Amino acid sequence: MASLFLGLTDWIVAFVETLGYPGIFLLMVVEGILTPIPSEFIMPFAGYLAALGRLDIVLVIVAGTAGAAIGNVVAYHIGARVGRPLIARYGRWIGLGEEELAWAEEWFGKYGDAGILLGHAVPGIRSFISFPAGIGRMRIRNFVVYSTLGAAVWNTVLVVTGFYVVEGWRSLALATENVDLYVAAAGVLAMLGYVYWRKAQKAKQDDDG
Repeated sequence: MASLFLGLTDWIVAFVETLGYPGIFLLMVVEGILTPIPSEFIMPFAGYLAALGRLDIVLVIVAGTAGAAIGNVVAYHIGARVGRPLIARYGRWIGLGEEELAWAEEWFGKYGDAGILLGHAVPGIRSFISFPAGIGRMRIRNFVVYSTLGAAVWNTVLVVTGFYVVEGWRSLALATENVDLYVAAAGVLAMLGYVYWRKAQKAKQDDDG
């Protein structure tokens, strides 16, 4: 029986390869605003294609970072022009609920400009940290520099990981029975861990408040 995991991997690889550098750029622009396809599903497989010699690893990182930079700036301006009330009300349609917005605002308030750099270099908060930066009217020049640097770091990590790891995933999947079960179990555990961590963070915020 064909592995669903391998089938999904092959589909994503074919999708990224068909789109090429312009596709990577456009996907990352959209990802910087709406996150319909997380960068974790785009950049590692582009890195894998670079390992196969079908794409250039430097150009992959450049295209992904340039797209992320544009998307981040658009999200910043949405925050600056629309403001918190409308984002809090309608943000759930783009995956930005009240809880996520409050969390991002606290992060930005705590770390300031450095929080934008860090926020764009780690998973989770990077998806929506640009909005509170716009709401808070962070200096646009600083925002562009820090958000782009953070995106460059994150994209480099993802691409290099894909360059060295994806082929290993495929080899392991081909040699391992019930790989789909293991992948699903790992996904569930990761989700539970994320939920637990978020609850712990919220409880800590409530205690501090």
